[in-house]
Amino acid sequence: MKKRVVITGLGPVSPIGIGKNAFWESLINGRSGITKITSFDVADYPTQIAGEVKNFNPSDFIAKGHARYAGRFSKLAVAAARIAFEDAGLSKKGIDIARIGVAFGTSSMGSGDIWVQANQSHAKGLNSISPYVNSEYTPHIATSHICIELGIKGVNTTISSGCSTSLDALAWGSDRILNGDADVIIAGGTDAPIFPLTFGTFCAMNILSTRNDRPEKASRPFDRDSDGIALSEGAAALVLESYESAIDRGAPIYAEVIAHASSSEAKSILGVEENGETLSHAIRQALAIAGLNGDIDYINAHGNSLPSYDLYETRAFKKAFGNKAYHIPISSIKSMMGHSLASAAGFQLIATCLAIKHCIIPPTINLDHAAVECDLDYTPHQARFNRIRYALLNSHSVGGTHSVLIIGKA
Repeated sequence: MKKRVVITGLGPVSPIGIGKNAFWESLINGRSGITKITSFDVADYPTQIAGEVKNFNPSDFIAKGHARYAGRFSKLAVAAARIAFEDAGLSKKGIDIARIGVAFGTSSMGSGDIWVQANQSHAKGLNSISPYVNSEYTPHIATSHICIELGIKGVNTTISSGCSTSLDALAWGSDRILNGDADVIIAGGTDAPIFPLTFGTFCAMNILSTRNDRPEKASRPFDRDSDGIALSEGAAALVLESYESAIDRGAPIYAEVIAHASSSEAKSILGVEENGETLSHAIRQALAIAGLNGDIDYINAHGNSLPSYDLYETRAFKKAFGNKAYHIPISSIKSMMGHSLASAAGFQLIATCLAIKHCIIPPTINLDHAAVECDLDYTPHQARFNRIRYALLNSHSVGGTHSVLIIGKA
């Protein structure tokens, strides 16, 4: 029989909730996690809102000694990995730690913590710099922290493909299981860009929403009145496992990994092509690998709330699915939680696993008036009951990379 890979653990640490239950409850009730920034003074910033992870206590998830010097993106990653690890029941039943691996990723790594240290050294001198801050320069440190905290000794790597990171990490992990290199992989992404310098660079790009007076209305995918992205932070982790291992352990199975594909526009760092052909190609490729003739019951879209991309994405769906595109429910969870960079696609994946389990499609909130040509079924405002056998997720990274993943009910 063909070897199969399934998802057995979910670990969201997000602006709308920590843990799958809080996360899902917010999603299906359309609760926004975008608020006024509290972690630093934003009085001089044109955008003063973001999705911050509230009530996060690192010492609940990471050893106090490590929590003292780890960067925020590493702390979020460890918390998400531990939650997913426990959700999969790996902490209760013995499994060879040499057969467990990690594939995690980040876009902005510890840049925010490093900026804080740089300011501190400028004000107080070099002797004020922590000897540990150097480690937060490397994107791989989050993966290392996860391995250390959970005692994992198997294959491990770091993926950094922008906003597609989590889907690409999952694809790498799935391949390791199919190749026999591991029985279990913890895959996901983490980013903590809500720091003065990192956040300021996004403001300089003029791509952030300035709805400072109504932050919960800021992220508006596919809406004609969208004025930009709501930036956020967080970490998303998933446990991948061979089907045989999951059955032997009696582990919960949320979904099965079916197919992954990616493509590049090879055109622009910040722009996006207008016709949707590159994303459409990746979707068709994933469908061909899966052996599906457009038989998708739900699309969890990138939906970042940039008008140019919302239009591009819509055109890609129409190219890939033809008239079927008008009958596939689509939603963007970024309408509630904003765009968390490397962890964004991981949150999409967790949401889709729960949608398959509960037969509920989370809504796209703030979609009051669809933009021109954005005329597909984006599940506006309210969650909807819908049986899901196969679901498709897509993500887009700066530079024109697209990743597509298909998962199904196991």
